[in-house]
Amino acid sequence: MSMILFACVVRVRDGLPFSASTDFYHTQDFLECRRRLKTLASRLAQYPGRGSAQGCDLSIHVSSSGDVACMAICSRQCPAAMAFCFLETLWWEFTASYDTTCIGLASRPYAFLEFDSIIQKVKWHFNYVSSTQMKSSLEKIQEERIL
Repeated sequence: MSMILFACVVRVRDGLPFSASTDFYHTQDFLECRRRLKTLASRLAQYPGRGSAQGCDLSIHVSSSGDVACMAICSRQCPAAMAFCFLETLWWEFTASYDTTCIGLASRPYAFLEFDSIIQKVKWHFNYVSSTQMKSSLEKIQEERIL
């Protein structure tokens, strides 16, 4: 089973969704988590740049910087370090693809829907990269946090 189930990119000041992954799960727990994620997205400006919310089987992870936030719904088995690496990778990809003027002027939901293909590629990489590669990367991240 995938560890990263859903991801989206939103504007921090108002929670306007720019793009989101298109593969949905339809369990009750997942749908409830999506509702909480949407509520959280509308209040991102009130929170610090990084955080997590734990549910029974799923977690929401958020990472924001500047005007853009990336959010993910992950299984509880997904290490937080992996989720935040995923979100930071998405953020870099998104901000490299769209300039701050486009981001600031976007007025309709999912204005950058074409970014979904990038979300899918990054999500696939994080979900299916070999476990030894991921373990090595996570150990490096945890070492950096200690230093």
